[in-house]
Amino acid sequence: LFRTNANAYGNGASDAGSSRVIMPGSQGANNQRQQQPGRSGSSSGLILPGKGGSGKMPQLGNTPVNNFRPPPGFMDSLDAKQPVAEDPQKLLAKLKTGAGYWHELARALPALQRAGFDWLNIEAETGLERALQSIWTIAGQVYDSLKEQANFPQEKLKYFNPEDSEYKLYPMRILAVTARGPVAEYIADHDLNTTDSEVVIKAFKEHERRNGVKQGFAYTPADALAFKYYRDAGETRRKHEIRDFIDRGLAVAETERAKATLRAFIEEEAAPSAAAADPAQLAILRLTHEEMAFRAVAVVGNWATASAAAIQQAPSVKQQGSFSIFETQGQQQWVMMPAWSAVMAAAQPVAFSIDDCSKLDVLLQQTKKKEDKQRLQGEGLLLLDRAIPEVQESEYYVVDEGGSLRLKTGSEVAETGSPLARVLFCSRPPRAEMAETAYP
Repeated sequence: LFRTNANAYGNGASDAGSSRVIMPGSQGANNQRQQQPGRSGSSSGLILPGKGGSGKMPQLGNTPVNNFRPPPGFMDSLDAKQPVAEDPQKLLAKLKTGAGYWHELARALPALQRAGFDWLNIEAETGLERALQSIWTIAGQVYDSLKEQANFPQEKLKYFNPEDSEYKLYPMRILAVTARGPVAEYIADHDLNTTDSEVVIKAFKEHERRNGVKQGFAYTPADALAFKYYRDAGETRRKHEIRDFIDRGLAVAETERAKATLRAFIEEEAAPSAAAADPAQLAILRLTHEEMAFRAVAVVGNWATASAAAIQQAPSVKQQGSFSIFETQGQQQWVMMPAWSAVMAAAQPVAFSIDDCSKLDVLLQQTKKKEDKQRLQGEGLLLLDRAIPEVQESEYYVVDEGGSLRLKTGSEVAETGSPLARVLFCSRPPRAEMAETAYP
């Protein structure tokens, strides 16, 4: 701002020697808005010495030029969390001059956006980059959440006033509001830089996610950081790195239980391993649920010679334990079927072997093309369920016709009598090429 002689700018209507203050974005002589040199059409330009509205060189004479100081209350409208209601041009001027702490200026951004300014407009008017606008907005929300916490020392908020402090608060967005206070105090007490602050914040979040309390590390920033080094030591194989991580953990841990856990880790690593002295190796494999997902089904004979008695007398087994172990008696044959929904839903499953599926009329009826019928050639398994809750027309059933078993639809069964079993499906073995690739 410059205090100037009005006549120096060609305002002949003003009294000689009168002075005025030219504000950014204000109107100059002859009620014309002044423009900043090099920015045609800008609404926030300054009138600089030597750039008067009339084109004449200004004659400042003995008029004093004072250093600019914001007037009282200049930043009051940005000091509260309430929505800022102020002239957008004034808010832009405050952002452009940087008059205030970053978290105070950040509160002007939502107000400008409500006034119709997007991030590009704000960057063009103030020079504040879009990335920094985003960081200010989020870090400002974190700052306000700390300010509202009754148990957070308000004097420590001053630690986050200086420029670049927003980069210490920005990563704290991943923490719950109640967890931000202890972490912010730890950062302020230890005067951490931006990188170390982010490490502590992520360590605190990881401690919460992995429940580090159960492993001996308290729910504090210091123990959370020690827990991070404890996990780092467990994930590396280099002995010198293990020792380095444990030393870092011991340096920051604040509870005795955490320190004891770290010392126990290094003592365990230092102890001689019995496996190292024995050259023999024994593999230990962990099975998956998919690998153990099967059901044992009794195969009671061949479909060509099947009888009603074979179905009625079919045994069943109960699979128990983590490995689905079951016991059998006699010479009964069994097949392990995948844990498909139809297999697992069957109350009393039983199976018949089929020598050639292409000889079974019911299966041939399901095919339309000649090549499909050719693919049916070969053995298969017909899986049944002896438990029949209710006959459905859309399903097939096994019935006894004069000592021979036949497959009938649900509508046909209603005319002939009670069925022996319900057909679940017919399964085929893997193709030869599939078997070769599955087991090299």
